[in-house]
Amino acid sequence: MLRLKITPKTRLVFTAVTFACVILACGVSVEPTTFPAQPGQIETMLAGTLQASTPITSSTSQPTAIPPTAMPTNTFIPTAVPPTTQPPASPAPVGRQIAFSTGATQGGDQGTIQAGQTLSYYLKAAKGQPMITMVSSFNNDVTMSVVGQDGIVLLPASQKSAGWQGTLPSTQTYSIKLYGGPTAENFSFSVDIAARIQFAAGQTSNTISGSTVNGLIVSYVAYAFGGQTLQATLNTSPDDAGLTIWGFSDGQPYARAQNGVTSFSMQLPSTQDYIIDVVPQGGRVINYILTITIK
Repeated sequence: MLRLKITPKTRLVFTAVTFACVILACGVSVEPTTFPAQPGQIETMLAGTLQASTPITSSTSQPTAIPPTAMPTNTFIPTAVPPTTQPPASPAPVGRQIAFSTGATQGGDQGTIQAGQTLSYYLKAAKGQPMITMVSSFNNDVTMSVVGQDGIVLLPASQKSAGWQGTLPSTQTYSIKLYGGPTAENFSFSVDIAARIQFAAGQTSNTISGSTVNGLIVSYVAYAFGGQTLQATLNTSPDDAGLTIWGFSDGQPYARAQNGVTSFSMQLPSTQDYIIDVVPQGGRVINYILTITIK
């Protein structure tokens, strides 16, 4: 069976098309706007808003340690200070907050960026969550940077990249900046933070109910060892939604929603995080029940 590798660029095109379709379906203009904020939205401890049962970590579903994806570019060695001196406070976040609607795992913005303009965004996310962020533009020359509030640089602006994906090294606020190209152009920007699936002690299965908020993909992540069997079942018609399942480290797709997959079972080839996307067909808003088993 031929396997195509999901690269950040492929993910960029797929997410941008999905995002654009939702915007066109709803008749939204390209004026800059953030996703709607709600009192109950995640800021963004996403797993807590998705109705998972008894989120207690077990050894079959979580890694013993998740290494940072990047290290600070500079190491600061403080000089001696009096015991009563308080450490300096972290700088307040700058820009627009990326708001996730309750039950969603994706947020973002769209609009117009001027030539050479910098647009700043921020969000709070938890240690160990996989994050995928990307920006698409007409000339493909809008780029980004990703930096933690503690100064750790996940994606430097000098790389002139349109996307980044990795496992977040700590729970904190992250700043994402977009940089305009030589001309003004429209852009579409998204951040996807998968909700981690956890299992009750002694259990190998979890059932989650959710909704494709705003017609967007809802992403989950489960850590599993090579040789274990992953089973996923979605209680919808393939005409309404399907499952896309891929390895977060190797980028390999193992199931595709466009093929009408609503039930999946496979012995896993390697130890890594596996992304399980609930993909609504045609940007539909549907309610669903997803059952995940790893054993």
